[in-house]
Amino acid sequence: MRFGIFLFLFFSFSINAIAQTDEELGGAYLKRAENSYNNGEIDESVTYFKKAVKLFGDTRNSRISRLGMILSFEQEDYFIARSYSYDYFELAEKGTEDYNEMLDLRVDIDLNIDLEIAEMKRIEKETLIKEAQERKLDSLKKVWQTSSLDYNIEVDSISKFNVNNIAIYKKDNAFGIMDDVGNILEEASLYKHAISYDNFILLLSNKDKPTKIYYYNTNTGDNGLLPSVVSFNSSSTHYGKVMLPRANGLIVAYPNNSTKVYLYNLITKEFVTIQNQKDVLKNLRKNDIIDNYNKVGQVKLDKKWLFIGGDIGGGIFALYEGKNRLYGFLNTYDGNIYANEYYNYLGAYDGNFELIDSENRFWMTSEGTRQDYNNDKNGTYNGLTKVVKLKDGSYRFHQNIDGQDYLVLRKQKLINQNAFIAKRP
Repeated sequence: MRFGIFLFLFFSFSINAIAQTDEELGGAYLKRAENSYNNGEIDESVTYFKKAVKLFGDTRNSRISRLGMILSFEQEDYFIARSYSYDYFELAEKGTEDYNEMLDLRVDIDLNIDLEIAEMKRIEKETLIKEAQERKLDSLKKVWQTSSLDYNIEVDSISKFNVNNIAIYKKDNAFGIMDDVGNILEEASLYKHAISYDNFILLLSNKDKPTKIYYYNTNTGDNGLLPSVVSFNSSSTHYGKVMLPRANGLIVAYPNNSTKVYLYNLITKEFVTIQNQKDVLKNLRKNDIIDNYNKVGQVKLDKKWLFIGGDIGGGIFALYEGKNRLYGFLNTYDGNIYANEYYNYLGAYDGNFELIDSENRFWMTSEGTRQDYNNDKNGTYNGLTKVVKLKDGSYRFHQNIDGQDYLVLRKQKLINQNAFIAKRP
């Protein structure tokens, strides 16, 4: 029993001794903190003060509270300073000079807390306003983006617009015609091939053996179907190779089962034939361009009778041996013959010639020089529309109107996103 009492007394004494030692150390650190503060060494004072507080633990006294108020105020931790003030004014002796000075400090603490609270409220209000503005901005962007979808043009490709603001477009392997605000002039559905030249557009039911050809005169807007190939020649089943249209409206094609070239003028709406053919052939024989001619429209060249297939322009006559047997072309100015084995199909354009060699079109001068380009009267587009292709493959038409960019489609227009948002208060 005595041994137990002795141990209890020993541990009680040890705990009290440790507690007393902590408070003593805390007091020493607190004194150093006070001295450092008085010397203007604020950071060093704070370091000593924190160690003192830790050693004092739950012990409260006015010196700790006083220095805590002062250091917290110096570091602009006004709420912590106010917390220390509660202890100080509870523990300190009232009416002393130090007490009155700390009252003045408390007033400064409270004023700074009021300023902090006001600033926090201002920031909170600004944040709320900013968040509301951002939500409104996001909402307007979504409205514009949704509206802009109505201006998407879902096609595979669009050619350059010509001088008359008209282009060929392709959709699902078919070709159609549209203008520079998206009006569809001919739907892309029936025609699988398209050619354009000199402001005329031809849409063909297929590339090699078209049975139907739609034309569009971009100068006048006149459009329609070419007369059927059967109406030209009852034995023909397709138009064959079709040359590029010309500024004078002449269409040249080489139908199957025919001894004549399909020559049709889109302006006069008439098939083109050799006027006064007998007199023409008589003059050709007189000028030794041909050896002879007969009543059925044949000419004799190098002991060979050939059918005159028509005047394709530029003084060039097509020559046939028989149906489906194009022999070549006769230059009626100099008597030269362009053999079909070298000149498969020919079209004349202002002194130059278009040729089709297998799948390729190229040009030749009257002197026989090959060239890759001819003067196309389609001209340069001078309109407002800028064609933009989107990532999803669709297209949009942009126009600058009165200094602002718009999306346009037919009679509708949508101002650019930034201006759209700016106009909404």
